[in-house]
Amino acid sequence: MKKLSVILFMALAILLGSGNVAAKNYCFCMGLSKCNTPGAEDISSAQYDAIDFKKALVKQGYKGSVIVNQYATRENILKRVKNVVAAAKSPNDRIVLFFATHGSEDGFLLTYGGGAVYYKEIIDILSKSKTKHVYVFVMACFSGSISKQNGLTSDPNWSDDAVKSGITFMVSSRPNETSKSIINRESTPVRHSVFGNALIKGFRGQADRDNDRKITIIELFKYVYNEVTMRMESEDPEMVQHPQLIGPSSEHDTVISKW
Repeated sequence: MKKLSVILFMALAILLGSGNVAAKNYCFCMGLSKCNTPGAEDISSAQYDAIDFKKALVKQGYKGSVIVNQYATRENILKRVKNVVAAAKSPNDRIVLFFATHGSEDGFLLTYGGGAVYYKEIIDILSKSKTKHVYVFVMACFSGSISKQNGLTSDPNWSDDAVKSGITFMVSSRPNETSKSIINRESTPVRHSVFGNALIKGFRGQADRDNDRKITIIELFKYVYNEVTMRMESEDPEMVQHPQLIGPSSEHDTVISKW
């Protein structure tokens, strides 16, 4: 009887332990430097923002992909977002997306060849995810327009669920602001945008305010916000840019990076 009890206890422990699956991290990054679109200027920093942020994510254990320029078509972008959502099978998994491209006040991002992906489309796909730990970073002009609460348009493609979706968005500017794509530094050229440079540095450790070698969402945002606003004041005071954090406050203390 004693042996049977031991066996049952061990079996129960195995069953309980099997449900404790380690969380997995998935990512997708996109950068459009060469737009191939009439009237749209190329953004030299966009591809490097995407590539280098993806490298920073990989060091944190994220698995995923990055596409730039001619590969950043509407079809490819939506397909990669869907792939990431499909890969995240546990409620504890994490998804990180990054977009660097031209943005519109009408709530969309430019894709290669003049196409567009609306924020609402991205949110609709992400809302089907089994995990609620979803973080989206956007370097684009007017990127604060991801939230309809800013009330700039009644376009049916508008992202009206941005705030209540539960997804955390960190974007480079307010809905009525452009985003500076290069940093003016003659002595040491920087290949990233102002927002991208701050994001990557912060993610790699500069945002660790309490020196615990962990970086939370709110720590990262405060660092990015301060870096971007101070650099704009020093380099281009006539152009204002204020990064925005849109999403549930319950995610503010979530650790997004360790160094």
